[in-house]
Amino acid sequence: MSTEKPKRQLSVNFAINVAGAIAPIVIALVTVPILVRHIGDARYGVMSIVWVLLGYLGFLDLGLSRASTNALSRLPFSATQERSEIVATSFLLNMALAGLGAVLLYFAGNFLLLTVFTVPPELEAEIATALPFIACLLPLALISGFSIGILESRERFFLANALQIGGMIVGQVVPVLCAILISPNLSVIIPAAALSRAASVIVATLIALYTEQGFRFDRFRFAKVRSLMNYGGWITLSSIILPVLNTLDQIIIGKTLGVSAVTYYSVPMNLVMRSQVFTSSLARTLFPRLSSLPRAEAIAISERAMMVSGILYGGLCAAGIFLMRPFLDLWMGPSFTAIAGTVAVVLLMGSWPNALTFAPFTLLQGQGRPDMTAKIHVAQMVPYVLLLLLLTHQFGILGAAIAFLCRGYADCSLLILFSQMPRRIFRALFPSAVQVIAAGLLQILLAGSTLALFLAACVSMIVSIVLLRAQERQVFDETLAVAAGAWNRRRAREATAPVTNPSTVGRTFPPAVGAPKTVENQGA
Repeated sequence: MSTEKPKRQLSVNFAINVAGAIAPIVIALVTVPILVRHIGDARYGVMSIVWVLLGYLGFLDLGLSRASTNALSRLPFSATQERSEIVATSFLLNMALAGLGAVLLYFAGNFLLLTVFTVPPELEAEIATALPFIACLLPLALISGFSIGILESRERFFLANALQIGGMIVGQVVPVLCAILISPNLSVIIPAAALSRAASVIVATLIALYTEQGFRFDRFRFAKVRSLMNYGGWITLSSIILPVLNTLDQIIIGKTLGVSAVTYYSVPMNLVMRSQVFTSSLARTLFPRLSSLPRAEAIAISERAMMVSGILYGGLCAAGIFLMRPFLDLWMGPSFTAIAGTVAVVLLMGSWPNALTFAPFTLLQGQGRPDMTAKIHVAQMVPYVLLLLLLTHQFGILGAAIAFLCRGYADCSLLILFSQMPRRIFRALFPSAVQVIAAGLLQILLAGSTLALFLAACVSMIVSIVLLRAQERQVFDETLAVAAGAWNRRRAREATAPVTNPSTVGRTFPPAVGAPKTVENQGA
């Protein structure tokens, strides 16, 4: 479609992306226990290995989805010819890479599942039958990323999230139904997952291509291949290094302290990473907008987003630090908390700077400098490994958590400096950093009283609201205005809603006389 359409407010897009990020968690919470109950631990373990393989081979996208989103975001909707050239080139490249990925996944899955991993003999025939369908899952993932990238370049986040959530519902529910109604065999479950996923990807691709009505296969351009691959190559390097950086701590813990120690580290780490759903959703929201804006405007938006997120997420982290031990007591038991409680607190302290990297990271990639983010990640590798080895050897899993904390601050600082964001942001975020660190120290003194910890968590949220009002008064006032408007609309609906009670049934009353539309209540 070549007509220009006004872009939604970033706050609306952010809310849509948050809902899109939370929905898969809820769907998995419902469907995974049912699936495990019907197919058993061994079969579900095989499926988990398949998902891990898909994640590792995701780099075969070569960053084309991100590169396409960036390139399309820079173009007006009316540039039909140039947009169609990018879409056609990216689509055909993705199809070629998808074929290569399918071959690699087939042989990798065959080798790992039937040779490396210990699989019950009765499952080997099921795996062999399901392998062709397993190989199809990677191409589907690559094409899905391409389709969603096109929609995100137009900031069609509602449609993109609706398609993703719909695809996940189908991909999760159909295998569960097949396990219950047909058979729990992998030769049934995995083909069901692949075919249902294929249907949702085809729908998403057709809708994405329809939004780019100038799409034609003969508009493939070799000149576009070079520009897309140059950008995507650096994205690929980051996508290879980042998972390594994010899992090195658990690998080193397992190697030096044993696999049982990994549990006491990975459980709180997974919990902490879930708290970053808001900043990751904001990064997804900002990327196409930052790609389309001039540098000065993009820096201004990134600075403000980082400021507001730093203040609010700082309050959330501080509150979480106070409540972490009582929560782990209820969730995992006191014996688990005795070992992992302090580790969870330190990881949450490190999550604050780690989450804030979204702003300079997205700014650099949106402004066409993915090489800078990749180089920063490469530069961290050796120092982080050495620090991990040293601290893990000295302090065990707590040392690994401290290394994560140090890397979070170093990574965030480097990204801010190289993205050329204003240096004043360090000074502006300092109070929130102090709040998080102070919470980590104060929770030691309050550890014996759950009530005191709860009150401290409430105070932390109040402090973050006060900081928001002091440093970002406009955002604070706009938030209050939105909340007041919603409250007034609700009160108005309640006031005008008909009241049903037995004494008035069948009787009619004159309509209520509303207040005159003055300037004041028009504004409300």
